[in-house]
Amino acid sequence: MDTLIITAGVFFPPDSSGRISDHQWRQTYNVNVIGPAMVAEEAYTVWRRQGMSANFILTSSVNATISKVGSLAYDSSKAALNHLVRELALQMAPLVRVNALAPTTVVEGSSMFPRERGISSLSKYQLPFDEQEDTESQRKRLADFYAQRTLLKFQISPEQQAEAIFLLASESLCRTTGQLINVDDGLQEDFVR
Repeated sequence: MDTLIITAGVFFPPDSSGRISDHQWRQTYNVNVIGPAMVAEEAYTVWRRQGMSANFILTSSVNATISKVGSLAYDSSKAALNHLVRELALQMAPLVRVNALAPTTVVEGSSMFPRERGISSLSKYQLPFDEQEDTESQRKRLADFYAQRTLLKFQISPEQQAEAIFLLASESLCRTTGQLINVDDGLQEDFVR
């Protein structure tokens, strides 16, 4: 069995007026939705030709279901990705299982939190910070804030995301397709309604 995992994603913080450029909108959708769709199409062609069963696993985000200010392009692209998972599961069955994980904000090890985004997020959530403070201290403060919003009060690590990916690829969930697994430490805003 073959397994293909896509973890690529891009987020552009808005400028001081709350906007991102048309180019950034296009790039967000190109990376977060169109890219995975194109990879799926190419991979499925190979898997069909080889008669190989496979797992196709995507990384979404809890932001796909939680509305908030300042990330319209990213959040709506992840919502589109969630639906893409269901559509691909339908299209690729029974040969390929298609699933996704939806982590809450992961700061540790993420390239999505350069200094300017960290400052933007700290400001958005009205968290105190010092402009002279080093980037890692700011990132830690932001990660702690995200953790405190959850029921379990821990930060989500890249390793915990990897565990969810491993589970989706394993025989333990061999009868699961078209689903999203939240890795969010109990983010109440993301509970199923």
